[in-house]
Amino acid sequence: MVTSRMSCDMSSTISNYAMSHQKVFPVALSLLVLGAVLWPVRENWRRKPKDSFPLSYFPMFSHKRDSTYSVNYFIGYDADGQSLLVPYRYVGTGGFNQVRRQINKKVKQGKGASVIGKVARRLSKAEQPPYDGLVRVALVTGTYHLDSYFLHRQKTPLHEVVVAEKTIEKP
Repeated sequence: MVTSRMSCDMSSTISNYAMSHQKVFPVALSLLVLGAVLWPVRENWRRKPKDSFPLSYFPMFSHKRDSTYSVNYFIGYDADGQSLLVPYRYVGTGGFNQVRRQINKKVKQGKGASVIGKVARRLSKAEQPPYDGLVRVALVTGTYHLDSYFLHRQKTPLHEVVVAEKTIEKP
């Protein structure tokens, strides 16, 4: 009787030992992942936090931002003076962000007039309404209040500055 009880205790100990070894890898992996996720938190206590990939501190979310933002865009006008935003595909080749960067670069360099000539030529060849009815195009820098724009859907800019404008000459 004593032998069977001892063998039962021994087999229980062996199975517990095997079970605990099966858990070592998942526990170690969990601790490693938890450490990697929490590692950037140490930046909270540094005088000048740094952002580094792949353990990013995400300063784009933690930096203070101005309440206003300025953006460059093109506005087309029809014969009645009605305005219409010009889609990026009339402005340049590439995707939206690529075209936006090209416009911003030209405006910063003071070369907005060179860009508007190209846009006017492209719009002169437009065959789709309402773009085929545009008679004038303007490159504008609009300043928007971010909270009003995103929270209250107020899409009207605080102010606009016309950088350059051109009459669209039809072929």
